Amino acid sequence: MSRAFRFLAVFLLCASPIQAAYLASGPRNSAPAILFASSSGKGGSASALPANSAETPREAAAIIAGSHLPNIMEQQILRPGRGSMPEIHISYPSVGHTRIDADIRQWATSIADTFESAASFSHFLPEESPHHEIWSSYSVTEPSAEVLSITFEVWTYTGGAHGNLDIITLNYSLLTGRRLELVDIFEYPDTALELMSAWAYEELSRRLGGLRQERMLRDGLVPTPENFASLSLTPQGIRMRFQPYQVAPWAAGAQKVDMPLERLLPARPLLSLWGKKDAAPSGKQN
Repeated sequence: MSRAFRFLAVFLLCASPIQAAYLASGPRNSAPAILFASSSGKGGSASALPANSAETPREAAAIIAGSHLPNIMEQQILRPGRGSMPEIHISYPSVGHTRIDADIRQWATSIADTFESAASFSHFLPEESPHHEIWSSYSVTEPSAEVLSITFEVWTYTGGAHGNLDIITLNYSLLTGRRLELVDIFEYPDTALELMSAWAYEELSRRLGGLRQERMLRDGLVPTPENFASLSLTPQGIRMRFQPYQVAPWAAGAQKVDMPLERLLPARPLLSLWGKKDAAPSGKQN
């Protein structure tokens, strides 16, 4: 693994509040080349239909963006990578919420700026240096009218036999515009981690078959926030995403495990995030 990628990896794990704050304070001295396009790949203009305009119907924005979710508009940071500079292709959504869009834009720009800076620290001689690249794609789930989950797949190449993949999720409250952490989703986050660990172990043990490596599986599923940082909300429950090499060898690929909401009830999830009525506190009736 190159020095450049090790430097970048610190910034890619942004699920905790400290890491998120670190990213938010990243270098922003150079203005990124930000291009706007529809998700269909055709060029577009952000000014043609203001994503944050109160007069803009969400349905109209969805049609223009080619998105299945209302008001999701794809944006890109593209830097061509001339000379010793890395090639950067980062796609990210704007969702029509001022605070959320600013946070996502800042996050994506930090990733691009950090990778660009890290490339200059490569230990390769100029004539031997591989062409550095970073590409990202994303998917969006909307479990209710209150929540949006965005999952990024970030591919980097800094030399070696193959590139690297990092999976990063950002969960947002559409009411407040702030990121949701585990403590915002579950009243008992430690219980949630235990439940997710046990569920994922059973599921992956069956699925991996001959690629199963017990030590890797158990280490990668220790119920800590770090191991379950790439967590998104789905209409049916949660989706756990695991990095390559976290729970299985590279040949098995990055793993994901879905868990139904009802199996998480002992952790007291905030049911309104899924559009459901929260249970009354103990001793009280609805």
